[in-house]
Amino acid sequence: MQMNRRSLLAAAASFATLRQAAAQGASTELKISLNAPYDGSNAAFFLAEQRGYYAAAGLHCQFDTSGGAVESTGRIGTGVYDFAFTDINVLTDFAAKNPDKAPRDVFMIYYRSPLSVITFAKSGITKPAELVGKTLGASITDGAYRLFPAYCQATGLDPNAVKWKFVDLRLRESLLLRGEVDAILGFDSTSYFNLVKAGAKPAEVKFLYYSDAGLPLYSNSLAASKKVIDTKPDVVGRFVAASAQGWIDAINDPAAAIAALTKKDSLTDSKLETDKLKWVIEHQILTSESRANGLGAVDETRLAKSIAIVQQAFELPIAPPADQIFDARFLPPAEKRKLPT
Repeated sequence: MQMNRRSLLAAAASFATLRQAAAQGASTELKISLNAPYDGSNAAFFLAEQRGYYAAAGLHCQFDTSGGAVESTGRIGTGVYDFAFTDINVLTDFAAKNPDKAPRDVFMIYYRSPLSVITFAKSGITKPAELVGKTLGASITDGAYRLFPAYCQATGLDPNAVKWKFVDLRLRESLLLRGEVDAILGFDSTSYFNLVKAGAKPAEVKFLYYSDAGLPLYSNSLAASKKVIDTKPDVVGRFVAASAQGWIDAINDPAAAIAALTKKDSLTDSKLETDKLKWVIEHQILTSESRANGLGAVDETRLAKSIAIVQQAFELPIAPPADQIFDARFLPPAEKRKLPT
């Protein structure tokens, strides 16, 4: 998906707008927590950085890796970090328990949840009912495990009909490769690329998606701390606009995004990370909803249903209103968020 002339002109116009805003003041230092180590799933931020979108907006950004959504959400929950690329379901959990310091989602990126049951074709598991009597590998703190009861409810699966083997997140794929479990729970791209990197044949890796069971969950998104929203709302708008342009560019030209990632981390496996970014674009970002409404926005009815599912599965004390989880005030104009057709 190379950038066409229209995309290039739009990027240039957006860049000029950001530069004009930046001219109004000195550079602002920001700390951003990523969703993982540097990889294809977060390469768009480095493309925005390399193309000068943050500098043009008067921002100097420090992007730090993390161990996942729980860590990245906690970082903005304390106000130590300004923004995080994190999972809105984990953010909902944090917000329900810490309403006074809850961060807010400001830009949606993953419209289809990556949460899934991952297995090999040889297991014979092709539908939820075939999980009965099987052993699943999971991490107790992981969202895929915590939302598994919702998946069971949606599919009619008895949650007590499966057996468990709990491990650290980084060991799930090893369990599956060694045949110690029949399937694992997690993000599709994370497990798929870990398995393939370890020698599994791509065609052998199979998924049962939570979304295919009818769970209307959103996923990874850009969130802002309460502190930066309350004290520097203009900075939030500028950071979101610059990041949005980076993501649109990355969707149009994944290779450019991975080239920017490689400059950030010289040990990057360019082919693997390009494949990972393309996977995320195809499986998580490009949906009928995102194409219709543009990248970044959410459907409030869908989000409210998602929050109710998270409340029940996580046994939260309250279900925060959708407008207290997602703050749409900082979205760039729709024409600047339009996805390629």
